[in-house]
Amino acid sequence: MLSKANRLNKHGSFAYVYRKGKRVSEPDVVLIFTAAPAHSVRVGFSVSNKVGKAVVRNKVKRRLRSAVQARIPSMRGCQAIVLAKPGAADKSFETLSCELERLLYKAELLK
Repeated sequence: MLSKANRLNKHGSFAYVYRKGKRVSEPDVVLIFTAAPAHSVRVGFSVSNKVGKAVVRNKVKRRLRSAVQARIPSMRGCQAIVLAKPGAADKSFETLSCELERLLYKAELLK
């Protein structure tokens, strides 16, 4: 579970990142991000109905949340949204974790 300080959970925060953010993508995951002051890392997750039913969407969210949580100490300050594409439901945790790491390198968010 992400700590409260690392969660992006207000509608206005999501809207700001969608409006002002830059996008990088992999086959099953998209990262939308904006720079933030200092070492403040806040991440939100979005998994649409196209990914699957509620059980599948929650499984994908848990996997992505766990992958992000492991990388937060090595990330630069940012506000980010992690979007899951429909193919993410069929991928293993390791595959999603590797895609997320590639996205963070593309976005230059890892120290």
